[in-house]
Amino acid sequence: MENGAQGRDFESVLNRSLTFVCAYHEERLVAFVNLAWDGGYHAFILETTVHPEFRRRGIGRELVRRVVAEAEGRGVEWVHVDYDPHLQSFYERCGFVSTPAGLIRLEVDEV
Repeated sequence: MENGAQGRDFESVLNRSLTFVCAYHEERLVAFVNLAWDGGYHAFILETTVHPEFRRRGIGRELVRRVVAEAEGRGVEWVHVDYDPHLQSFYERCGFVSTPAGLIRLEVDEV
């Protein structure tokens, strides 16, 4: 899938997740959404990706809906998501409202 995640250690990513959901087509992973959690009232949608052949079919929106429902069921009050500008309308259709936010990029040495 086109998300720059190739070669990542997904086991360590998923160990920090509240939940994640996947979509498959004929046993092939075609979409994925990860929901990280601070252990309290905030959760964070990460790694939303849909294979290009399967985009614009409502798959991504359904996966986002499912992780948001899971967060609500766990007592989370706020679900956050960061996204590139071209994805703003997608997340608005999922119910998100754009807000100003602060961000700092840290330099991390490659291991």
